[in-house]
Amino acid sequence: MGPSGNGPVIPILGFVTCVAFIYLSFGDLWFDSKWDDPQSGGFVKRNGTQFVVDGKALYVNGWNSYWFMDHAVNDHSRHRVGAMLEAGAKMGLTVCRTWAFNDGAYNALQISPGRFDERVFKALDHVIAEAKTHGVRLLLSLVNNLQAYGGKTQYVNWAWQEGVGLSSSNDSFFFDPSIRRYFKNYLTVCFYFIYNPHLFFLIF
Repeated sequence: MGPSGNGPVIPILGFVTCVAFIYLSFGDLWFDSKWDDPQSGGFVKRNGTQFVVDGKALYVNGWNSYWFMDHAVNDHSRHRVGAMLEAGAKMGLTVCRTWAFNDGAYNALQISPGRFDERVFKALDHVIAEAKTHGVRLLLSLVNNLQAYGGKTQYVNWAWQEGVGLSSSNDSFFFDPSIRRYFKNYLTVCFYFIYNPHLFFLIF
């Protein structure tokens, strides 16, 4: 007659062994899926050719929604920011490129060189907060090569209107001392955003 004292021990050991096997085989996939969550507080860094967050690999996939800040200024359109970020997060996207500039136009962040609209800064804060909520990092653009929303053209026009511009060419954005000073001052104001872990990069 065989021993009868083992009772439920063998089934329990079998279950524990199975759980241990699943954890050792696939547990890293679960935990690694959390590395890119901006709510973790880690900054994106580079390790060789690899982006990392808190020492773990960050694989970037994302989209472009340039209009976030502009829509966040007004109550009737602000909800679109969160809705788009939520949709992107559900699709598994991790980074969104959006604009952190609007120079001299409607809902301008920078009304004129060195003059800013606090309402629009609050709108940008809202965008960053929504990105954190939905686990998406932001790639902020700080100037535009095209005329839309100001960009290089507006900087050149400001210098030209003040009589200090060296050329009416958009390319003078890169070499005109006055324009470079305008943009440097703007970057100084935007340094606040550089030290926010919910951002991926800033584009100059």
